[in-house]
Amino acid sequence: MKAHSQRQRREIVTCFYVKVSLMIKCCIMNLIRNIKYIVLHEFYSTYRSVGVAIIIIIISQLLTTVTIAQNPAMIAEINKRAQEYYDKKELSKAIIERLKILEIDPNNEEVQRKIELVYEEKHKKDISLQRAKLYYRLSRKMLPDNVKNAQDNSKMAIENFIIAYRMDPNDPELQVLREDLKILDNEIKLELAKKRMSEEIKKKYYALLEDANKLMQEKKYEEAIEVWDEILRLVPLDTVGMEGKRQAELAISNRLRYEKIMMLIASGEELFKQEKYIDSRNEFAEVLKLDAKNRIAKDYISKIDDILEEKRTYEQRRIQAEQFYIAGMNNLKSYEFDQAKDNFENALALIDNYKDVRAQLEAIPRLKKEYEEQQRLLKLQKIDKTFQEGLIALTDGRYRDAIAAFQATLTLDPKNELAKRYLSTALDAMRVQEEEVVDENNPYYSIVQPLIESGKRLYNQGNYDESRKQWQKILNLFPQNRIATEYLLRCDLAQNPESFKKFADNIVNEGKKYLADKKFNEAYRKFELIASIDPRYPEIQNLLALSKVEKRKIGFEGTDEDFRKRYNIAMQLYQQGGKNNLEKALAEFRVINNKYPDNIQVAIIINKIESQLRFEVTEEREGKKLTPRQQELVREYYFKGINYYSNNQFELAITEWRKVLAIDPNHEKAKNNIKKCLILLGR
Repeated sequence: MKAHSQRQRREIVTCFYVKVSLMIKCCIMNLIRNIKYIVLHEFYSTYRSVGVAIIIIIISQLLTTVTIAQNPAMIAEINKRAQEYYDKKELSKAIIERLKILEIDPNNEEVQRKIELVYEEKHKKDISLQRAKLYYRLSRKMLPDNVKNAQDNSKMAIENFIIAYRMDPNDPELQVLREDLKILDNEIKLELAKKRMSEEIKKKYYALLEDANKLMQEKKYEEAIEVWDEILRLVPLDTVGMEGKRQAELAISNRLRYEKIMMLIASGEELFKQEKYIDSRNEFAEVLKLDAKNRIAKDYISKIDDILEEKRTYEQRRIQAEQFYIAGMNNLKSYEFDQAKDNFENALALIDNYKDVRAQLEAIPRLKKEYEEQQRLLKLQKIDKTFQEGLIALTDGRYRDAIAAFQATLTLDPKNELAKRYLSTALDAMRVQEEEVVDENNPYYSIVQPLIESGKRLYNQGNYDESRKQWQKILNLFPQNRIATEYLLRCDLAQNPESFKKFADNIVNEGKKYLADKKFNEAYRKFELIASIDPRYPEIQNLLALSKVEKRKIGFEGTDEDFRKRYNIAMQLYQQGGKNNLEKALAEFRVINNKYPDNIQVAIIINKIESQLRFEVTEEREGKKLTPRQQELVREYYFKGINYYSNNQFELAITEWRKVLAIDPNHEKAKNNIKKCLILLGR
């Protein structure tokens, strides 16, 4: 006894310490949150305030760790107590104790796992208990008319009762149900015994029953008792006979009391017919105060309780169904079709044919398909737009814009090989351009700019040898540098016209090669360089004009007849649509593109077809990754739901788990738990 009392005292002290420490922790955390808000939002402009804010944030992060470190014995004690409750099959208490540990240490995964396991076990017990009660009520309603079905339902009630009882034998509801099932079993056995009687005995039994009830109505109670005794000799332990005899004896022993009971019963029955169930129940409750064993009153109270419970649970289900309905409609507005489907199905699980839920569910596949097609077309339009912008920018020599546009295309369509190819071309052109002109953004600007200034000054002074040295230094760093190449040519022209001609011929030949390869921008820059130094260089003006014209061409001017025909065939296939036609058109356009890689029109169509084929089936949207704060809230709401569930507060549990889904729509445990609660609410 002494050891037991010491243990009790230790539990009380530990529990008190837990509560006090949690209260202190909550107060400190609230204080810190308030100070953080003031500091971060009101005084953030000063370094001092930032320093204070950082210190407070660190303290708030360390506080939980300190609490855990200081209380290992407390956690162990709570865990031990939870295990003791579990061993005694007191599942709700075991869950509540372990939730206390999570208040101290929210990240304790072992405790989270144990809570989940006990929760699953409790849910199984709750479902079995509700099924046992349901089958019990069904069995009672079927007696005495349908004994076979009553017996089948009774067996189901007992099977579910055993499952629930093994899990939690201390549940008060199970204790009451056990006694009710015993009484039900005896009544079924009695009805079966009646059915086994011969037709002659049955006929005699029902005749005696009619006589006894008639005598009771005529207030001939002594004679009625004789008939009730005869019934009991015919069918021993007959509940109707025993109750009839008891009522007759009560009428003889206390006539006023009996008449008061009969008056209350008559009033209760009339109120029941008028569906004034609460008033009717009050009348029958008064009967039981006068006669605690009155079978009529007990049966009516049982019926009324079932009706009132059904009304109450229906209203609860209606409220929950409406919440799921509203959530589903909001999901549809935000194109969250899977979440809408879950919410609508939950509404139907509560109330069949609720509002237009079935119609909304039937519409979801069509709406989802239409939305996905709309998103697919929008994505294709964006891909086409950014790709075209990139091609135009590339053609105009705006390489930075071209690079940005092709990168945007690849963000939308990472597998776009054509965009990758043109991006590579733009990057190469950009590198060449950066070599040609070293601007302020180039890290070598501070080296190159003094050389340029020095080279120009020496050239203007006629010191061509020294000027050449400056330009050569630049070309060693940037072989394509335009100004260095130009002034080197000017020096050659001034010192040695033959050397200039040789150098200029090489540059012009490079330009012609670019022209043949249809790289008109590169060709134009080569010809422009020579024209700026020597405008009378042979054919330079014609070459410059030719590259300028070709640069602007985007159609098929100048292409051969075979490729024009191929282009027309490919366009017909493209316009006809369909996967097969698109694939054939793509093959034709690729042949043309290989021959004319700079043809913008063909490149745009190829990009369109490839994108359409790639996005024929819309890719599923990836779930957003939760922030640490969101993860913390999900964990908090989820275990709050477990806490409410352990106290059989199913509506509140659903509310918490819906908060979880608002943050993380793919949280399967929250979804499943809601469905489990709906089963219990739909009992």
